[in-house]
Amino acid sequence: MRKRPLTPETYYRLPWNLADNAITWLEPTTKCNLYCEGCYRENDPLGHKPLAEVIRDLEMVKKTRHTDGISIAGGEPLIYPELIPLVRYIVSQGWKPIINSNGQALTPELVRELTAAGVVGFTMHVDSHQKRPGWKGASEKDLCELRLTLAQMIHEHSGGKVSCSFNATIYRDTLTDIPMLTRWAHEHIDIVQTMVYILFRSARKKNNFDVFVNGKPVDVGDLVYQLDNQENHQDLVSQEIADAIRLAYPEHEPCAFLNGTEDSRSMKWLLTLRAGTKDEILGYFDAKFAEWAQIFHHLFFGTYLAYTRPCWTTWLQKIVFLAPFNKSLRTIFGRLLLRPKLWNKPVHIQSIMVIQPCDLFDDGRQNMCDGCPDAIAYKGKLVWSCRVDELEKFGAFIQCSPRGCCGQSAQAVAPASQPAAAPEPVKTPAPTPEPTPEPSPVPEPAVQTAPTPEPTPVAAPEPVQTEPAPATPEPAPVLSAPEPAPESVPAPKPETAPVVKAEAKPMIRADAPPAVVVPTPEPTPQPAPPASPVVDATPEPAPAPAAPAKAAAAAKTVTEAKGTKAAKTAKSAKPAVAKPVEKQPKAEPAKKAGKPGKKKPKAH
Repeated sequence: MRKRPLTPETYYRLPWNLADNAITWLEPTTKCNLYCEGCYRENDPLGHKPLAEVIRDLEMVKKTRHTDGISIAGGEPLIYPELIPLVRYIVSQGWKPIINSNGQALTPELVRELTAAGVVGFTMHVDSHQKRPGWKGASEKDLCELRLTLAQMIHEHSGGKVSCSFNATIYRDTLTDIPMLTRWAHEHIDIVQTMVYILFRSARKKNNFDVFVNGKPVDVGDLVYQLDNQENHQDLVSQEIADAIRLAYPEHEPCAFLNGTEDSRSMKWLLTLRAGTKDEILGYFDAKFAEWAQIFHHLFFGTYLAYTRPCWTTWLQKIVFLAPFNKSLRTIFGRLLLRPKLWNKPVHIQSIMVIQPCDLFDDGRQNMCDGCPDAIAYKGKLVWSCRVDELEKFGAFIQCSPRGCCGQSAQAVAPASQPAAAPEPVKTPAPTPEPTPEPSPVPEPAVQTAPTPEPTPVAAPEPVQTEPAPATPEPAPVLSAPEPAPESVPAPKPETAPVVKAEAKPMIRADAPPAVVVPTPEPTPQPAPPASPVVDATPEPAPAPAAPAKAAAAAKTVTEAKGTKAAKTAKSAKPAVAKPVEKQPKAEPAKKAGKPGKKKPKAH
């Protein structure tokens, strides 16, 4: 059949969270009588905790978390010597005790004792990847015989007062058994209230991640849930389980979910509620019904709901009065009306839960269950029960980082620095001198600036006018420039190019109003740091560069006639200095000087 995508946006988001949840995990022992391949706790023969210590953990839970049920797990809780007193204590605190067991040690007598002590439900973990005595090599279908034996024992010796659920860890090789297991649960809907599919997860050594704890590398091979034979296992997701169930029940549709910590659309706990008899499924409850169940239970009992006694899941007919207010109920009761004989038989509610543990993303993030129901008290705080082994072995949860990510980031930063050092902005003056005669000299000033980028901005025509000697002062200091003329001589870099330019300018205007020339170089503050702004200033006077040859000839005449006085009056004392004139072999400055000379005639 064609896959029908799950739509978490239409499901009810279960309101469970760290402080207010339906379940809390408890491990009175880490000793176990059975090996399960998918287990995340190390079997410790001396793992029984004193009852007083377990009670202290529960007292901590009571202060930090509202909860409806306490899942007593391990290890194997049925072999814990103080189990009955522990159950009584949990009941005395107003919680529902739930036994999470492999069923290996369950007996009719123990069922009766636990029922009398106040147990509300059993969750039996049975799957084909366990090393169960007497069932070696058994398939999931073969193990249904064991499941039925346990369910009947619980139902019979509890008087039908205790609910029965089954867990099964699902691997890639048992995915095809999902339709069969779901049908088996339906066939025994009267004594099996819940079917849970836990998707297998394990830590892996052979992957593309480096693993750290508090910044130090660790070996995940030390963890109990790292299995060499599962290194190549392909993780399953909730969608695949839903697709498999729909092979047997095409109408299967979840109604509520719990999202992940890193992906709001990931369905870490996916709940489906269905109603029917052993012979027929009458329908599925919608998101509104799941919301009602949580809200009303919290309203009347102060906690959210996960487990309940069979009396609340039998005889659906008792809530027929809600049908007018809920579409899914109307559908179910509409079908029930067409089967009058069923009104005298109990119609049961059965839940199917899919649990998708930690997902490791490509960037190293770990997608855990948001508001994990199976949180456990560990050294004074609530933590993920499925990852306690990390705390035991390393003292903290592991963190994953893609291998080589740091090297890639460094490479990405390197190119960024290159454009910053590029001297291309200095070359921008080239476009400005493009007007007719200057394209040839343009490369030459670039050569002058090549040794040091600083001289290039000084070479700009305007900076020379405003700042002949002091690079920092702006147009105002130009008037004072004549005095520091001797100082400009030691600084050959700024003087060489500017001197020629200055000569050309006074030639056209020895007495011309230097004040007029000063306002033109308003962009002078820019030339000092970047040469590009200086170029922007030059294009404005660009219309005058038409007479470079005249400016060159005029420069010679001016130097002979007016000499130093003309340079001082025009812009600075530098034009008066004969040294820059000697450097005239550099035809470049002479041409550039011609440009500013052109500017001054405009000022006239």
